[in-house]
Amino acid sequence: MKAPIKVIVAPEKSANAAGLKTAVTEIDPPTPSARECLIEVHASGVNPSDVKALLGKMPGLVWPRIPGRDFAGVVAEGPTDWVGKEVWGTGGDLGMSRNGNHGQFAVIDAAALREKPANLSMHEAGSLGVSWTCAHMGMILGAAVQAGETVAVLGANGAVGQASVQLATAAGARVIAVERSRDAYAGHASGPVEVVNLATEPDLRAAILDRTEGRGADIIMNSVGDPYFETAQHCLAKWGRQIIIATFADTVPLDLRQFYRGNLRLVGVSNLEVDHRGSADILEALRAGFESGTYRPYAINDDCIFGLATANEGYKIVLEDTRRDRVVIDPRR
Repeated sequence: MKAPIKVIVAPEKSANAAGLKTAVTEIDPPTPSARECLIEVHASGVNPSDVKALLGKMPGLVWPRIPGRDFAGVVAEGPTDWVGKEVWGTGGDLGMSRNGNHGQFAVIDAAALREKPANLSMHEAGSLGVSWTCAHMGMILGAAVQAGETVAVLGANGAVGQASVQLATAAGARVIAVERSRDAYAGHASGPVEVVNLATEPDLRAAILDRTEGRGADIIMNSVGDPYFETAQHCLAKWGRQIIIATFADTVPLDLRQFYRGNLRLVGVSNLEVDHRGSADILEALRAGFESGTYRPYAINDDCIFGLATANEGYKIVLEDTRRDRVVIDPRR
């Protein structure tokens, strides 16, 4: 008989960050079906959607469940030619409508197996899934960024923001990074990045139009939603696209005449709707970029890596947004 394994279980929704209802629990190791495999999890990033789900604020949740959408690890059981290989993955279903990856082992569909970039550590690879699939769905699949276009990224130093900057500059686009209070872009880019600091330039529309000689941006990645939606629409060039990945308010004003006369487009992105099989294809499309060095992972600080026993500390960092550093769960710690 196999020894029990340790996982984090969320038995029911929590009221707030101070009272997270999670527990490290020993369970019998899961037995994968013929179409599944067992992953020894080495790293699993903590995303805003992971911790919002602990509060019951995401759709389609099941209780109890193991949280955690992203993973990087080693195939322990499954197809013979995959056993022992280092893999990575993510999915809108993992840690939401089915058990996720904040545990020593996890079960995924064998069809979702993808080798992680060989040059990335487990912690790096395990922290990329949610944010990079979101950025790719918006910037590449949705807006189809092209060389020579101008892209404005609102919240460029966030996880999705940095991924968007990297994707846009790698495509040959000019990037304007918009930040609430920072003068510099902190991530990697394949080209120069101009920065708008809203603390010193509070008029977003003027800042973008001034930098584009009144033409506007071809693409605006809006990671905030309604607070900047209307202004962003008026910062778009003809045939421009605004990408929406989140919002506070459900409804916003839209100038329909300006919208149709400008041949504008709205691109909605929710990678919650893409399960771990579909997400695997997006990660595979990104792998060569990471292995070539065109894309680079987030820096992972050791004090933001938590074991299962201290995972709640990491959850609270993300819930309370006290740091911009990536938080990772390492079940082996």
